[in-house]
Amino acid sequence: MRFGVVPSSVRRDVLNWHGESGRAWLDDLPRTVWSLKRTWSLRMDGPPYDGGSHSYVVPVRREDDSPAVLKVIYLDDENRGEPTALHRYQGDGAVELYDYDPATGAMLMEKAVPGNRLKSTRFFGHKTPAAAWRRIGIATGLYRRLWRPYEPAAGFPDLPAATEMLDAWRAEYRDPDADVRRRLGDDRLREALARCDDLADAPETGIANRDTHLTNIVSAEREPWLVIDPKPYLAERAFDGGYFLFTQELYGPHSGRDLLRAVADGLGADAERVKAWALLRFAAHLAHDADERELDEVSKAMRELEDA
Repeated sequence: MRFGVVPSSVRRDVLNWHGESGRAWLDDLPRTVWSLKRTWSLRMDGPPYDGGSHSYVVPVRREDDSPAVLKVIYLDDENRGEPTALHRYQGDGAVELYDYDPATGAMLMEKAVPGNRLKSTRFFGHKTPAAAWRRIGIATGLYRRLWRPYEPAAGFPDLPAATEMLDAWRAEYRDPDADVRRRLGDDRLREALARCDDLADAPETGIANRDTHLTNIVSAEREPWLVIDPKPYLAERAFDGGYFLFTQELYGPHSGRDLLRAVADGLGADAERVKAWALLRFAAHLAHDADERELDEVSKAMRELEDA
């Protein structure tokens, strides 16, 4: 099978987010994939996977006919450290990294079979609320396992630090533009600045994950569930919880104090620090990402967590 068509979501997001450099990456992609196939002795084993935002992911067969996945990413600050994390995980709770090309950031990794996403998995005998608690338990258990000390490895990218995010938020919220001030309001701006200061001194730092949600966990045979597509940062355990709590508070069926406790306990993290990271994530979403039509809904979800 020859090079497959780039999924429309990937093409759209790469062009929208990265402009001409994104177009150059897309133009070079067939040549990049062909070169990696030759280097790693691969053959295509199906069309590229749909979805995603800035990576071309396709099933392949290795020289010994074993299945694998080839992932070619548009390198940016958020995903640059993915191979570093997978190398450090060594397949413990996440898909295994077989090979890595530093020049392109491409990865050859384990194919999780059957690969069903945790978010859409139904559990027999569990109605929606109970199934949601079970998904939360599975996810937090995995991210708790994946948090570990960071040890630099030769040939792999260094990881960004969560303190850099705090510095960026602090600088923005001290002198917000008119739109950010309108979206957040003076009280939430002051509270966000205080949280940035409170979280600056972490009790411990290790490999944490920025993109913690139920879609990046899939079913497998080697383990019941494996994490894919990690976005590693040097951060405390509560950092993982903050990002996961944000997505569950905004999009899930549970909220408030019970959800906060379940996430913090599942990760083995301090609940107040988990809450603080989640509220900073809410603030960033309100300030920049939320559609105008969603502002009231997002603000209401944030208020439920503020009151937890």
